[in-house]
Amino acid sequence: MSVFCGHKTPRAIASVTGAAETVDCLPAMNEARTAAGLAAFEKATDELQSLPQSSPPGRNITAETLWNEICEEMAGTQSDRTEAEKLKGTFAYYEGENDCKAAVQYWKDGFSLFNNEIPPKYQAPNNPKVYDNRAASFVALYNPKENPVASCAFVTCTTAESVAAPSMSKRHSGRASRRLQEKPTTAVVCLTNPAALTANAAPFKHRLACIEPKTHGQPSISVAFSIWHMLRCS
Repeated sequence: MSVFCGHKTPRAIASVTGAAETVDCLPAMNEARTAAGLAAFEKATDELQSLPQSSPPGRNITAETLWNEICEEMAGTQSDRTEAEKLKGTFAYYEGENDCKAAVQYWKDGFSLFNNEIPPKYQAPNNPKVYDNRAASFVALYNPKENPVASCAFVTCTTAESVAAPSMSKRHSGRASRRLQEKPTTAVVCLTNPAALTANAAPFKHRLACIEPKTHGQPSISVAFSIWHMLRCS
């Protein structure tokens, strides 16, 4: 049904662009990791393990292109991921305000997706189905690899929608393109290394069934990870 009587509903054309600023989420992330008996993240220094705010000359990663690609993926539009594919590691993603504590809590709560069981063998995004963005973010936060490092940024994505509409003037036979609105979306994005998710491997090695202590009828996440790493189950 057309909104404007007598005219076809114009087709929206979305242009997605992104920009980011570096943020320090390591204190909030390391508080969760320390409670779980894991080593604290150090700040990533390798270019291919870091989320850039800008691109000084000589860099392999072009920040503007990278954030445009990430924002396009967040918006569900086509992205070539040429710059994103250069990065190493596992992403943690939280759509919301620039609030590291809220981001970490959101990632921690991803524990429930695994039904209090050790995460299964990973194949690829959404394979098994449980490995959506939140589940992957949970694993990225609790990255069990040695010498862990992390880099975080706060990204702002702007979607500018324009329409190709029939010209309303008899003097013009073409179509006029005009911008309708801009919709900003923000997110905290972190990249943790070494890669916590690799094909054909489970991210954690020990069974959650070994847990004895419980909190409100459920294993506590801190106890769970301490036991996964400190005990060997038969």
